[in-house]
Amino acid sequence: MRRNMQEVLERWGRWAASEEYCSLVDWPSLSVTPYGTPVQRRSKPGCSEEDGAAIDACVAHMGLVCHPDDLLILGQRFIGGHSTRYIAEAMHRDRNAVRKSLQASEAFLEGGLVTLGIRLDMDLEVMLPERVVGTQKHVLCF
Repeated sequence: MRRNMQEVLERWGRWAASEEYCSLVDWPSLSVTPYGTPVQRRSKPGCSEEDGAAIDACVAHMGLVCHPDDLLILGQRFIGGHSTRYIAEAMHRDRNAVRKSLQASEAFLEGGLVTLGIRLDMDLEVMLPERVVGTQKHVLCF
């Protein structure tokens, strides 16, 4: 089962922004949210407390093994709700480097959830359709 990790992380970001003491990650002086205040995005659903805690634990583990800038980019994108262009300009980095960092973070977190066998409450809503690969070859007869 594959998940749309961007959707999972967006829901986690809404959950993390709405909770005051939810995160296991020590975000440097709330720099992931604009002006130090949580982002209010009520039109879209967040995630459950259990899902948020599970994803937050994987993000905390990512903080132990990955570069701190990768964690900050992840927080700015999904908790702060900033665009990749804004993040690249604020951190004085190339936009492609920011995109690659986000892709690596998404892959790391997806791998962590799969490895730990964590099933999320939102799995049915964020599941990607499975691609079926055909095994038969078409043969031309003369």
